[in-house]
Amino acid sequence: MKIIFIKEAEDTCDFVKRFILKIKSFFNIINIDNSQGKTIYYLPIFAGKNITTYRANKLSKKIIKNLEKDGANNVVVSKYLDTIQELKNNLYRENINILNGRYLFKCLTFEVIEYVLKRKKKDIKLSNISILVNDFNDINKELIIHIAKNVKTLNIITNHINKCKNIENYLYDEFGIIINVSNNKKTSLLKSEIILNLDFSTELINQYKIYDKAIIVNIFDKILIKSKKFNGININYFKINLPKKYKLEGFQNEVVYESLIYQYNLYKARELITKDKIKILKLIGNNGYIKDRELQ
Repeated sequence: MKIIFIKEAEDTCDFVKRFILKIKSFFNIINIDNSQGKTIYYLPIFAGKNITTYRANKLSKKIIKNLEKDGANNVVVSKYLDTIQELKNNLYRENINILNGRYLFKCLTFEVIEYVLKRKKKDIKLSNISILVNDFNDINKELIIHIAKNVKTLNIITNHINKCKNIENYLYDEFGIIINVSNNKKTSLLKSEIILNLDFSTELINQYKIYDKAIIVNIFDKILIKSKKFNGININYFKINLPKKYKLEGFQNEVVYESLIYQYNLYKARELITKDKIKILKLIGNNGYIKDRELQ
């Protein structure tokens, strides 16, 4: 799987280089660099400059044309380009996948739970975890099985109870583990202190009555709990340590590392995560970084 990195031009005070960049900017010429073990597209713009919709559209067309030549459909954009919504929207419309760290977040779910419980001074093997899931794809199944084998009680809340039967049977037959599967919107989450939300949308999760001090880990997107009684924590993203050998100037560490594991299943991805000693440094909520005392 080929993944292309896209970023703005390196800023320079060199008059000649800036003049050349102006010419490239006029013709929307993209520089392509393959010297760092990655393919990087350098756009003829500098970080911090305002980009018009017209310019964003022109650059998008050039990017898409180059991606077609390279046979690539997955990209990583720099921190700066991530702020240019029009450019990203144009790529989305062409079914270009922009990596956002969410797959890595899913692979690190177990570490996120450990991070939270450590600050609550609780043992994960004595914990009660609830998982919200409707799509029982291979990755979600692997994750559910991994968590079930390492916690005291696992509750699955889903609109597709029948689809969970295979996992129920497997866990019981192979390990003697019993999981609770339900979809009672009034009671399923009332006693759930830690909720792992794999794929429930804001609209769907707000149909359930939730324990007012619950800690919710939202894997696939940012979620807002609308209940006025809710005084818990929404974990929407994360920060990791990244080995120096992987770091790439101008790019978010989480997305750079995701590009290294994106082609692998959960089992293989977690092998690499363990090998590289990837750790959770910070968790991010609706109001920024979550402090340890909030989790306590």
